[in-house]
Amino acid sequence: MSSLMTLEDYLMPDPNLRPPRPCPAFIPDPLPSLASREMSLHSAISVHGYLPIDGRKVWYESILERCCALLARLRPDVTEIVEQLPPVTYVDDEGVRRTHIFDYRFTTTGIGRVLMAVKPSALVVKSGIDRVVELVREQIPPSVADGVGLFTEQKLAAVDLFNAEVVNLATRDPWPEDDAVLEKVLRKLKGETTIGDLAEKTKLGGYGFDAVVRAIDARKLRLVEYAKLDFDAVVARPAKKG
Repeated sequence: MSSLMTLEDYLMPDPNLRPPRPCPAFIPDPLPSLASREMSLHSAISVHGYLPIDGRKVWYESILERCCALLARLRPDVTEIVEQLPPVTYVDDEGVRRTHIFDYRFTTTGIGRVLMAVKPSALVVKSGIDRVVELVREQIPPSVADGVGLFTEQKLAAVDLFNAEVVNLATRDPWPEDDAVLEKVLRKLKGETTIGDLAEKTKLGGYGFDAVVRAIDARKLRLVEYAKLDFDAVVARPAKKG
């Protein structure tokens, strides 16, 4: 018969968990954004911020935009993300020349440069963004972009939501010591392997898994096929450019 847990037992620190890291005195700032306009962290109606992607600030002006950028950088076919591009000119259904600023441009290995509008599904019809996307797609010159898309929360699959949560958990606390251990493991990596295999080789337990996820997030590793970030996901070194 098991005994009841005492208050002292309940308050005992979990030996499997580390204490929080102290905040460093200096955190280097990422490179400036490539956005065509100034961005601000201050907003009374939406969440503003930036993600460090490939060492550069990529701003978002809503949770949905953040999710869109976060998921794009996990895809093995996306090589560059730029936000808030210069206005694109198009002619509307009444023959009037108008402009629209797309939220992102994704450079992909398959399609090329894709302009992406981000909008909650409840506002698509009211804003008319679906028709704007159609018109721009029909009229955009190849020198500007190769494709145009619309991203809403309805485009989020279960794997997307899962991966977004995994990345958020793995990156909320930096552990450079763990990343250094993983880097030593990666030096011996040839070909493809699984997240679980790399995590096991670090001998860091669950912290090893987080280190692998951070490496994927930092593009030091890539998913061979877009899938859930779990122990069975297959990863490899990024393809060499050029």
